[in-house]
Amino acid sequence: MSNETWNSTRVVLGEAGYLYYFGWHCLERIAHSIGGCEADKFLVVTDDTVLALHGDELLRGLRAHADVVLLSLPPGEGMKSLRHLSRHVEHAITAGATRRSIVVTFGGGVPGNLGGMLAALLFRGIRLVHVPTTTVAAMDSVLSLKQAINSGHGKNHVGTYYTPFAVYLDLALLQTLPQRELRSGFCEAAKNCLAIRPQSLPSLRRILRRGELASPSALEWLLEDSLAAKSVVTTRDAREQRSGLILEYGHTIGHAIELCDHRIRGTAGLSHGEAVAVGFAAAARISLALGKLDRKSARIHSDLLVELGVSAHLPGLNVSDVIGVVHADNKRGYLALGPHEAAMVLLSELGVPVGEPDLPLVSVPLDLVEQVVSEFIGAGSRPANAPLPPGVDPLSARARVVWAEALGVPINDETDFFMAGGTSPQAAQMLSALHVAWGVRIPLRTLFDNPRFADFVTAATCQLKSVARESYAHGNGK
Repeated sequence: MSNETWNSTRVVLGEAGYLYYFGWHCLERIAHSIGGCEADKFLVVTDDTVLALHGDELLRGLRAHADVVLLSLPPGEGMKSLRHLSRHVEHAITAGATRRSIVVTFGGGVPGNLGGMLAALLFRGIRLVHVPTTTVAAMDSVLSLKQAINSGHGKNHVGTYYTPFAVYLDLALLQTLPQRELRSGFCEAAKNCLAIRPQSLPSLRRILRRGELASPSALEWLLEDSLAAKSVVTTRDAREQRSGLILEYGHTIGHAIELCDHRIRGTAGLSHGEAVAVGFAAAARISLALGKLDRKSARIHSDLLVELGVSAHLPGLNVSDVIGVVHADNKRGYLALGPHEAAMVLLSELGVPVGEPDLPLVSVPLDLVEQVVSEFIGAGSRPANAPLPPGVDPLSARARVVWAEALGVPINDETDFFMAGGTSPQAAQMLSALHVAWGVRIPLRTLFDNPRFADFVTAATCQLKSVARESYAHGNGK
């Protein structure tokens, strides 16, 4: 696709549908196209960060056609609340919004959901246009009829279904995203590959190993594959209430971790896509424990977590808080569950869900969910700010996860035995194996910070496992 190309595709959601326009460096053209919709006002729902970065060009273009009512808030999951929705409704009506007005969401999935609710509720429904600026919004949330905000108990408890009028994407805006936000969209793509389109896994993994997530070819692949995965599901189940629940893979635990982490760290917490990646890796471990998924497929999940650069080590989280959100998940009611069960999407093999094809949900004991969540977020490990023992190198969370995966042990104080950079014979053995696998002698920290880290993990897996387990057994007197 050249910089001058302007493309469109039709998104089909059952009997509903809308056009998705996309191109490169086309924000001015987007504003002109939306301006031609004969609106009396544009109600622009955004956040303060997106507004500061990209707002001038879009708002200037829209104001050439009609008045703009700006509805902006500090960024983060906290935007998706009844309080903020109510304030936006009152502001829009006070400013003179009518049935001819258009809600324009400008930003990620959070402003998109809040604006979707505003459009659906004002005068029982006015036109809704999405202009996504993040990979998750562009490749996932705008490809849906679902509009929702959060309750005090969990994510997306208050919502409705509403069809957008159109979606416009300037792919060049995605190239301005931090790596963390770029990675978030590829995490959602990984979920689609695992649950819906396993044939796309080799392409995804090649992109991740190259590490050039903002390249035009990577972003165009991401859009194309996301559209294909969504269309497989939503053509048959527009509201994602039956077979379309496969799109919820990784979201039960992922949403719970995301929400609990956001309560502690705010916007510094896990992105939506990162939380979903932790969620699908946890779901694979649960399915493996239940005898539903084979070890090879489960390993692909954990390998992807590393290749995506996502750390599941979140020692600040409280496991009981996460389980409380899991128990209140918005998929309650599809199955008759006991008081100590949760409904989850699990896989029996890549691309094949457990359960009935028309309802890919199964009941899972909450104590098993708690056990797996505890392993993933490092329950029992020292607090994040606690001092490490003498001689222990405070490696990154991602490094800790990889070491623990290689050892086959929980991410806790036992793993710290190997954090000593060569101060014990066992750690020296492990470090030697890393050097052999990498093919060069470099400091341990450099290994984990190297951009080719995913290539290293893939090449070294077998050797790491054998040496790590031998060293671990020796070091613990087994």
